[in-house]
Amino acid sequence: MVIQHNIPATNAYRQLNTNQSALSKNLEKLSSGYRINRAADDAAGLAISESMRSKINGLDQATANANDAIGLIQTEEGALTETHSMLQRMTTLATQAANGTYNKTSRASIQKEMDELGKEINRIANNTDYNGIKPLAQKGENGQVDTMTMQIGATKGETLTLNGSDMTTNGIFSAIDTAKKDTAYKDLTKDQKTQYEADLTAAANDLINKNNITGATVKVDTTTGALTVTADKDAATKNLSLQTAIDAIFTEDKKKGLQASATDNSDGVKATGDPAKFTGDASGLEYLQIESTEGEDPTANANQVVQNIQKAIDHVSSYRADLGAKQNRLEHTINNLKVTSENTTAAESRIRDTDMAKEIASYTKNNILSQAAQSMLGQANQSGQGVLSLLQ
Repeated sequence: MVIQHNIPATNAYRQLNTNQSALSKNLEKLSSGYRINRAADDAAGLAISESMRSKINGLDQATANANDAIGLIQTEEGALTETHSMLQRMTTLATQAANGTYNKTSRASIQKEMDELGKEINRIANNTDYNGIKPLAQKGENGQVDTMTMQIGATKGETLTLNGSDMTTNGIFSAIDTAKKDTAYKDLTKDQKTQYEADLTAAANDLINKNNITGATVKVDTTTGALTVTADKDAATKNLSLQTAIDAIFTEDKKKGLQASATDNSDGVKATGDPAKFTGDASGLEYLQIESTEGEDPTANANQVVQNIQKAIDHVSSYRADLGAKQNRLEHTINNLKVTSENTTAAESRIRDTDMAKEIASYTKNNILSQAAQSMLGQANQSGQGVLSLLQ
C-alpha cells in the first residue's frame, strides 16, 4: 500500500473531467440549438454551412428584388392602361371627325379634346415614378430612356434587363414613324434592292438635271447601296464650278436623305400638323391634328390620324406585352428562388443544427457518468484510510 499516489482517485478524477467536458458540450448544443458552434466542432461542416448561409441570404434578397421589379412593372402597367384608354377615345374622336357631316367649327371642337388627351398622355408618361425611376418618360439628354438591370439571383450574371420606353406622344409616334426607315440595304430582297437602286438613281439624276450639271454620271453600289457621282474630268476642268455644285448637292447628308426618301417605309404613319407649332410637353401632337387647311379634303387628316392612333395603340400594346411577359417570368423566378432557398436552408440545417433527441440522450448518458465519476472519486479518496489501521 502507498500513500504518495492514489492512482484510482487520479483515474476517477480524469474520467470526471472528461464526462463534465462532454456534458458541457451537450448543454451548449442543447441551449444554442446548433451542433456546430465553433470551427472545432466540425471545421468542414462549418465552411459548408457558412457558404450555404451566404447563398440563402442572396436567394432571399433576390426574391425581394424580383418582387420590387414586379412592383415597377405594375406601376408602368397602371399608367399604360390609361394611355391605352385615351388612345381608344382618340380613335373615336378621329373617326367622328372623318365623317363628312362635320364642319370646320365642329372639327375644331373635337381637336381641343384630342390635344388635351395628348397632353395628358405626356403628363402620365413623364410623371410615372417608381422610387425616382421614370421608365416611361421622354428621352433624356443622351437620347435614351432608363434601362433597369434587375439582380434576380444569388450570383453574378443572374439578371433581367427591363428597358424603359418613351411613352409620350412624341416618343410613341416618333418610334413608329421611323420604325422601318433604317432597314439595312443588305437586308432588302432582290426586288427591293432593284427598286431602291432605280429610285435612288432617278432621284440623283433629277437633281443633276434641275441644277444643269453636265458630264456627271450616277452609280449605285449593288453591294452596299451607296450612291456615287462622278464628273467628266474635262468638263470639270472647263467648268470649275461643276465639282463644287456636285459636292454641294451630294453631301453625305443629302445622300442619306435620298436613301431615306427612296426607302420610305414608315408604315403609313406621318404628321398631320406643323411640328414647329408643338413644343415642350405638347411635342408629338402634330400626329393628332384632324383639322385641314383651305382646299384640302376635310376628312383626309382625320383618316390619317385614325391610322396614326391605331399604330400607336399597337406600339403601346407591344410594350405592354413585353412587360407582361417579364412579369410572368419574374413570378416563376420568385417561385424558384423560394424553393431553392427552402431546400438550401434544409440542407444547411442538417449540417449545422442540433438533433435534439440525439443530444438529449447523449446529455443523459454523460450526466449519469459524471455523477458516477464523482461518487467513485469519493470512494477512491477513502481507499487511503486503510493505511491508518496499520499505524494503530
